[in-house]
Amino acid sequence: MTDGSSSCASLSRRASRPPGDGPGVEVTAQARLAIVGIGNTIAGDDGVGVVIADRLRDRWKDIGEVLVATLTGDLFSVSDLLDRTNEFLFVDAIAGESPGEIQIMNSAQRAFAASLHQTDIGTVMAALRKLEMVDPFPSWQVWGITIETPEELGEGLSPEIAVAADKLEARILEYVEGMLAG
Repeated sequence: MTDGSSSCASLSRRASRPPGDGPGVEVTAQARLAIVGIGNTIAGDDGVGVVIADRLRDRWKDIGEVLVATLTGDLFSVSDLLDRTNEFLFVDAIAGESPGEIQIMNSAQRAFAASLHQTDIGTVMAALRKLEMVDPFPSWQVWGITIETPEELGEGLSPEIAVAADKLEARILEYVEGMLAG
């Protein structure tokens, strides 16, 4: 968040949350699913996870079963969400040779890290599991789009990644709607 009130860039939920955890965002019940967009929007296509999460946020803002968040910096800040969900769906850009491919996996190397101190979400989740911060530990997957490693900074998605983002967003919508119906 730009106001520094939370280590996660943003959270959207209907239920209540302890004071100081974000403006107007409260949590009392555990979500069935957390959709977490990862990336750096000033690195072009690397921000695709954040772009998708931002587009999905309003859709489920009044449904306590779905939490939508973004991680634009320290990926270990996901630890703040571990006890708030049963399942994570991380949406991220993934380094790959064929930009625009959608991949669903349990681990992936990030396409771009803004700092040498950054790591991929799979390594972060493995470390947090070892720390036994919550029991049971939430399940998780990475739903990603392959991109070429950004060579310069600049906002916005390339045309091929924008098309892939629309397709991945539709798959996420289908997945979540099925989960909520079942």
